[in-house]
Amino acid sequence: MSHVFHQLYYHFVWATHERTPLLIPDLRPDVLRIQAEEIAQRGGILIRQNCVADHMHLLVRLTPSILISDFIGQVKGGGCYRVNREANPKLRLKWQEGYAVLTLREDEVDKVSRYIDNQERLHQQRKLSRVLETLADM
Repeated sequence: MSHVFHQLYYHFVWATHERTPLLIPDLRPDVLRIQAEEIAQRGGILIRQNCVADHMHLLVRLTPSILISDFIGQVKGGGCYRVNREANPKLRLKWQEGYAVLTLREDEVDKVSRYIDNQERLHQQRKLSRVLETLADM
């Protein structure tokens, strides 16, 4: 891939099974650390991630050789397995079956990063992206 120019940015959103609020504040640092490790292991470049009680946001850069559905399936599955084993063996974290993914241009990365960073405040103020939050229910 050294002779291919690419700028492939993806914003993923997915929820806990039945939107169960399992991602409590004490657990979030472990969830985010494990997800970051899973992303790197699968060749993704993590730009930003965050979670609230019932869903995750992820902004990554991927190479053209990475199949998006395989990547996110492995990140979700591997991360969930490890969270249940390592972070909290009493927890039974389970993700919803689907996910939402949007592509973006490089000049949109900062705006989307701010949106991801401010998830908790945006949810409290109900200032959410209708598109992203609706897609997370898929």
